[in-house]
Amino acid sequence: MIKLINGTTVEYTDDFDRFFQNLLDAVIQESRISAKNKSSLAGETKSERELFLQEIMDNCIFITYQLFNIYKENEKFSQFIVTGFIFNSVIIALREYNISFPDDGANIVH
Repeated sequence: MIKLINGTTVEYTDDFDRFFQNLLDAVIQESRISAKNKSSLAGETKSERELFLQEIMDNCIFITYQLFNIYKENEKFSQFIVTGFIFNSVIIALREYNISFPDDGANIVH
């Protein structure tokens, strides 16, 4: 399980792609909520957008910290998660490059 700064948890699943998507969704949704709440506080000078990006970064740092702790206990699992994160990030970025390959009718990226 991975925790976000506000305590929200994302459970591991056997399907890494589902886990990765759940984690992305949680980071984005919870960061938006937090940024919106913080932007309405008296004296807050940062824009909601700035606060949103800051919340995303803070959650990413917190997740990384947890991955380092997981590494101490289960090196292979931690390496698997990091590899999956990088792979999925590259797959997401491929959309920007307009690269197409025949997919044999499967209509999936990987």
